[in-house]
Amino acid sequence: MNKVTKGALAAAAGAAILAGGAGTMAAWNSNTQATDGGTITAGSLNVVQKAGTGGWAWVNGTTPGAAIPNLEAIKLVPGDQIQYTATYDVTLVGQNLKAELVPTLTGVSGDLANSLTATNTGGGTVQVNQPGTTSHDVSTVVTFSPSADNDTMTKTGVLSGVSVTLTQKQ
Repeated sequence: MNKVTKGALAAAAGAAILAGGAGTMAAWNSNTQATDGGTITAGSLNVVQKAGTGGWAWVNGTTPGAAIPNLEAIKLVPGDQIQYTATYDVTLVGQNLKAELVPTLTGVSGDLANSLTATNTGGGTVQVNQPGTTSHDVSTVVTFSPSADNDTMTKTGVLSGVSVTLTQKQ
């Protein structure tokens, strides 16, 4: 046999082997589309401060718990603590939605900014674990540093940005 004939026989044998495996595949198949399909809608979350709530009060000193009707009228001294408390309505829409309500104090400015710290009271966060609308009291304490030096006398600080953030939790 010559080389061309041998090559042709080898190619034919290879094709037969490959075709033999492909011949066993079933040619029938079927599929269907689900008939129970529908529209889905994403849930939501929202937080709103209740009207008429929110105010400052003393945490320490001679009148703990006493309301501060006019924040601009008080004069803080090192070590003083004041607290902002408000009631917030939290609405969760979604069967498995859980959220965390975190109070913050951002935007502190002025000469006292470096001498003021804000901390969250009551463990810092409020866990909301049920759908629907619920009300929650949330507080933030502002402390005038006990180690503030004489340079802070008669200085001012602006406490803008008392807020809460509602964040989904997994």
